[in-house]
Amino acid sequence: MEEAKNEEGIITIDEQKFDMDFSGQHTVTVTDRSGHSMKYQLFRGVHLTPMYKIEILQQIQGFRMRPDDIYFTGFPRTGTNWTFEMTSMLLNGKAETIQRAKDLIELTPPEELVQRPSPRVINAHMKMSHSPDDVAALKCKVIFTLRDPKDAALSLYKLIHDRPSPYGRYQGSFEDYLHLYLDEKVENNGIFEHWRDAEEYFSHHPDIPVHFQCYEDAMKDPVRAVQALSDFLGLQRDDNLCRAIAEKCTFTRMKIDKEPFAIKLDGENFLYRKGIVGDWKNYYNEQMLDDYYRVYEEKLVGTRFYDLYARSKY
Repeated sequence: MEEAKNEEGIITIDEQKFDMDFSGQHTVTVTDRSGHSMKYQLFRGVHLTPMYKIEILQQIQGFRMRPDDIYFTGFPRTGTNWTFEMTSMLLNGKAETIQRAKDLIELTPPEELVQRPSPRVINAHMKMSHSPDDVAALKCKVIFTLRDPKDAALSLYKLIHDRPSPYGRYQGSFEDYLHLYLDEKVENNGIFEHWRDAEEYFSHHPDIPVHFQCYEDAMKDPVRAVQALSDFLGLQRDDNLCRAIAEKCTFTRMKIDKEPFAIKLDGENFLYRKGIVGDWKNYYNEQMLDDYYRVYEEKLVGTRFYDLYARSKY
């Protein structure tokens, strides 16, 4: 495996070195209330990881989709690797590990996506309003992943805390990071803006078929989650296949099976952390919860997402 050390650490994808290229980026530094900082690139008003090359980002809105493409987007740390694997296996008709990293539209060169056979499964973390125009024009099937925002915030923090990364080495506390998350100064401007944008997008495009993939529901009943995906994709239901895929796509199995194809930092498959529900309970104090739910109420009231994770449910 080719490696070249830089200040952001050694990043590899599919066991190949990923060359960082910051040229053309509008780099911004975000500082928490205790003085710890991270760097992002600002693209169309959204904070994004500096890993994304500007030349790829600029081509996304005009990217040519196909009518049978599956476009699925989700805020980071909401189960997108999991969903990519389940969806791809269903389309392939066999419970076999996909022999590459997921096709993330912000990271994968368009010329590679063009070579993928149909039907393609194209993942994105960006807001729906920044998706390719063809998604709406062709009425592509859309899968939208959901997860408790409290767990998503914690998982994002653990992804970048006290390690070399494209963001720099962030050494702030989780409590300080949470304030940045609530202030929409983290990846993708935080999950609330991501969901508000989706609400507006789907309201303006009611004819787009969309399936909401809930992380907690999938963890509780993975076979039912695969069956629901199969039905949404319009496939003939094969319950034996759905059970086999659910078993193949457990967190423990995927962490092992996807090891050769994972995004790694200094050789560590850092994307697969715990894969559990409710880890937030070990990190939030009462003041943090009060601050969190105050913003939750402000940002999500009136949206289809509000009732999913409202305080009354806990």
